[in-house]
Amino acid sequence: MEFIVNNIENEILLKNYLRDTLCVSRRILTHLKSVDNGICVNGRQVNVLEKIRDGDIIRLKIEDNNINDSSCVPSDLPIPEIISQTSSYIALNKPAGMPTHPSRGHFEDTLANRVSGYFQKRNFPFVFRTVNRLDSDTSGVVLIALNKYYSSRLSDSLKKGLFKKEYLAITANLPSDSGIISGYISRENESIIKRRLTANQLPGSQYSVTEYTVLDRSSDFCLVKLNPVTGKTHQLRVHLASIGYPIAGDTLYGNACHFICRQALHAVSLSFPSPENGDTVTLFAEPPQDFKTALISCGLNLPGTIKNTEEISFPH
Repeated sequence: MEFIVNNIENEILLKNYLRDTLCVSRRILTHLKSVDNGICVNGRQVNVLEKIRDGDIIRLKIEDNNINDSSCVPSDLPIPEIISQTSSYIALNKPAGMPTHPSRGHFEDTLANRVSGYFQKRNFPFVFRTVNRLDSDTSGVVLIALNKYYSSRLSDSLKKGLFKKEYLAITANLPSDSGIISGYISRENESIIKRRLTANQLPGSQYSVTEYTVLDRSSDFCLVKLNPVTGKTHQLRVHLASIGYPIAGDTLYGNACHFICRQALHAVSLSFPSPENGDTVTLFAEPPQDFKTALISCGLNLPGTIKNTEEISFPH
């Protein structure tokens, strides 16, 4: 990757520019120091204590070495709809029923396998690095970084709370039009999968917060927009179940229903600062047909827009 030094008045240490301006992590910097031509300025390998000036061209050997990640078998299966692709990331609209990572029973049909195969066909060195994660039966936006540098930058923004995620869910009619659910999430007893919410902190528990807004109501159901302020495993499912209104079709925290064969939960949008220039990016994933059909069965309608960082229009 190449970067052109700009907006510096005097000479500064390359080390400071890499850390403070380019936000190269300590781990990546250590790796680059050990690689031949890992750090070059104007075509020659240099020490990080080298001084640089405006207009210098920095070359970092950040690209992945292998054509694909050997821990993930590339698949010829098609990837989901591409929402956006830049030099730093690819964003996909993951369908329900597709696991993100390989696991028992799913070694070659996951999102990771498909995306690895997609880039292998294009001879693009790639290691699967998701920035956000969705449960297998949750549909919507998944963001994948295209190298270790952009993965580090995006993950850092996520940790700093600079990501805004919005979900759509169908539940029984909530008593209020908006609210906040909070508490500590931990494993339920000795379960590997199931979580629970408690008011008090327990060993191993993590504090969590979700904001919700009801977008539409029918006689028995409502369409709710969810904003997970924190991002814990099963957070939205646990939070709604904890107040007695589990997501429709969620058999782990509620009950099956006749109008959808999975939890009616869709990650509709994701906003974050671009790792390339810092501008706010807002990505939208159209709800899949099973979610739209469930809305019709419940007498609910998608709104024309959802208030987010920007106005997001629902295509029809």
